[in-house]
Amino acid sequence: MGCFSFLCKKSGKAALSTSFDGSPCYLFLLKDGKVIEEMHGNYDSYGCVFDENGESFKWTTDWHSVCNLMFDDYNTGNGIAMILDQYYDGVHPKTRSEGDPNQGWGNYEEDGEDLMGDCSSDKFTKVEKPYHKVY
Repeated sequence: MGCFSFLCKKSGKAALSTSFDGSPCYLFLLKDGKVIEEMHGNYDSYGCVFDENGESFKWTTDWHSVCNLMFDDYNTGNGIAMILDQYYDGVHPKTRSEGDPNQGWGNYEEDGEDLMGDCSSDKFTKVEKPYHKVY
């Protein structure tokens, strides 16, 4: 499976990641427009965030079901919504994020970032207390 990412619901900017570090962000797993799980941390390139040990949190919902929600053609209230830290206002989203066509590697022409081949683990501001909540 390749890397993937999401566009922020507030800014339209992508969650970037080197697969060892990533943009500080909030991820919300939605079902019918309601948040069923939430994560906060540094984006991991694969639909989750890193925990305090540098391991990826896992959704409690099985991955097959998460994918079915992400790719539901009929209900945009299903899937993963992402909001970058600096744009999060405490309000939970009700619809999923658009996918990032650059798969979280950035686009130098658009945003001055190009992480392709960058595997560093100290590029982004570290989230001090990452978490995963199930509702």
